[in-house]
Amino acid sequence: MVDQNAPDKQQVVSPATPIGADGPYASARRVVVREVEALLRHVEEDSCTGLVAAIRDAHRVFVAGAGRSKLSVEGFAMRLMHLGLTVHVVGDSTTPATAEGDLLLVCSGSGETPTSLVMVENAARSGTRIAAVTAKADSSLAQRADLLVHLAEFSQDHEPGRSSQFVGTLFEQGALLFFDSLILAYEQLYGKDPQDMLARHTNME
Repeated sequence: MVDQNAPDKQQVVSPATPIGADGPYASARRVVVREVEALLRHVEEDSCTGLVAAIRDAHRVFVAGAGRSKLSVEGFAMRLMHLGLTVHVVGDSTTPATAEGDLLLVCSGSGETPTSLVMVENAARSGTRIAAVTAKADSSLAQRADLLVHLAEFSQDHEPGRSSQFVGTLFEQGALLFFDSLILAYEQLYGKDPQDMLARHTNME
């Protein structure tokens, strides 16, 4: 016989820290939010509007990166597709050759990733414009780019006492939210309908 007064084991919650109380996660969350806000607040408005206009005017947009930076820029590519733009992720088996009128956007914290620099040189020879999102304004990538977004001081990720997070994490977090901010700005500037964007979302999931 089942005891109707017995507690439902699936509904019993005994967190180590009461809900709403401060603890290690809450403290870490505040650090992350504070650091990302400080990073994004220092991005120059003119560089953002210039990049949005370049994306609008490009025949095709190619995006590239390595590691977690690539994950951030791949998410950006998906949203550009939702906007109705022709976009390719460098490295995919279906990526075509770049040409004059195209835009290659490279996301790299250090701006010195060898594979990214090779991509830039190859694309530039075809007449493609280069846009760089990087944490190092004097990097090889930044110097080669036609458009530059300086997303953070490189030292914030790579010098003790600047960022509390593991090396590279702050830039990668900032890149993801920066790209999402660009998408919203594009929607507002050019009157894109979210319902049209939703209609372009894949139907093969």
